Amino acid sequence: MGDRLKSLEHLEILNRKSVELAFGLEDLDWSLPVDRGKHWAPDHLGPLCYLPAYSLLSAEEKRRYNQLYAIGMCEQFIWLEEQVLIRLLVRVLQGSRFPRPLSEAIRHFIVEERKHTSMFWRILEKSEPTWYPTRRFKLFNVSPLQHLLLYGIIKNPRLFLVWIWMAIFFEERTVFFARHYIKARHRSPGQIDAVHTQLHEYHLKDEARHCQLDQYLIKHLYDHKPQWKKLICAKMFYCVMRQYIFPRRTTRSILHVLGHEFPSLKENIIPQLLKQLPQVGLNHEFHEMLFNRRATPRSMKLFAEYPEHDGLWDLFLAEQKNIGTEEATNVMTTELETMVKL
Repeated sequence: MGDRLKSLEHLEILNRKSVELAFGLEDLDWSLPVDRGKHWAPDHLGPLCYLPAYSLLSAEEKRRYNQLYAIGMCEQFIWLEEQVLIRLLVRVLQGSRFPRPLSEAIRHFIVEERKHTSMFWRILEKSEPTWYPTRRFKLFNVSPLQHLLLYGIIKNPRLFLVWIWMAIFFEERTVFFARHYIKARHRSPGQIDAVHTQLHEYHLKDEARHCQLDQYLIKHLYDHKPQWKKLICAKMFYCVMRQYIFPRRTTRSILHVLGHEFPSLKENIIPQLLKQLPQVGLNHEFHEMLFNRRATPRSMKLFAEYPEHDGLWDLFLAEQKNIGTEEATNVMTTELETMVKL
């Protein structure tokens, strides 16, 4: 009973902060121009940066790749938040009886995610006005099979539990990206476009709370499920993570646009990048930056606690199960408390 009361008290705190720290779409300064002469994301986040042929790009071509990567990342966030999490949580909320504080927290989550998708669409329209006469993705895409699987998950969220782990990992991933935007602003002021930096800083204000909500989704929707459902979930999540660690579809779309804008790249450099792309997921420097406990300590800690996810450690070249979890979590918590009021 004591643990339950403590958890409900924590949810009440999260709900109160959702109200106290709420911001609207117009709180962002949209009058700022997007600077096409600057990078739109920290350089080291883009996977092509870890390929040998990337060094063959000129400074202008690297900058444009960086901008296209930032655009693709925004589209990916929209897909995850609007087409996956919101749809699933609305469905789950309608068919479940949760403690009142948890139901309230999920409703806050849904409202905030809808606001986030509006933020991301708005910056896409501001960054590339001719690309988005209608709100359709330019770079991010899923295969017909992936679309079919997503439809099945949304129709059966209590059978296919993979969405819970997607929420856990990718919500923390957004915090990771925001942290690097903030660090870049402090270390190299003016290097990254101010509008894109502002967007991710505001995104962090809500996502820091969302990461704390994920543990309740596990407790109320996952922990009591039979082992066979958990094994199905783990297998599906392994496939999701493998595709994320070995990027293909969106990166290929980015290279297609880059080749259109810089035709000379199509003869030699882009073919080299495409040939090398399957190796990026085996690059230790790539893993050291993007797939470690400093990047997503809460997720890594949970992966280690649930044995059905043991297969994931074969994907993480820079991590091992149960090594360094607490230290990394403490470091991230300290950073977040410095960056934003939780």
